[in-house]
Amino acid sequence: MVKGQTPQVRFSKDGFQQERYRSFMTRKSYPQEIEQQVLTALSYYPELKDTPIIFRFKERNTPLTSRPRFFHVFKGKRKRGYVITISTKTKDTFAPILFQNLPYNAQIGVLAHEIGHIVAYKEKSSVQVLGLAFKLLNAKFVDAFEYDTDLTAIEHGMGHQLYDWSVYVRKALNIVEWNGITNSGQERYMNPSTIKRHMEALDIYP
Repeated sequence: MVKGQTPQVRFSKDGFQQERYRSFMTRKSYPQEIEQQVLTALSYYPELKDTPIIFRFKERNTPLTSRPRFFHVFKGKRKRGYVITISTKTKDTFAPILFQNLPYNAQIGVLAHEIGHIVAYKEKSSVQVLGLAFKLLNAKFVDAFEYDTDLTAIEHGMGHQLYDWSVYVRKALNIVEWNGITNSGQERYMNPSTIKRHMEALDIYP
């Protein structure tokens, strides 16, 4: 069952109405300059309305990461908080796809992906979260993990925004098909054609 809103093809900064998204601000912290993007993405994950999430800017090699807060790993599912780190600086190779360089809809799409990780973390016990940390050392597992997170975003109604992110990233990095690191035929992050295929299989997309 899809838990998000009815998907929209594109969002506009000018059309943002803060009052509409007020209920999604609960227990959330984020830089004011990305409030619109954060709240729009969160609105497609109503199951996380009361989940504490911190969105922060920081210098990191990876453009975006999501994880439980360090000591919260040992808390129960309902009390656990999470942090999404948005890098402001990285190595030159990935500079074109830093968050601040993405188009508006692509920014919402990549946030939807990161929030999708939290959906997965939220359903796991402390032992399972710790086990997941070890599994993520395996490249083949990471390929499947990221692919499934893209699927979560699509099923929540964020397919159009994820598609915009996928197209932009491949153009910016001059990559036609971005397959998994293990070269096993598994995509790590869905290619645009794959996103379209999954969207066509869901009746929530016109």
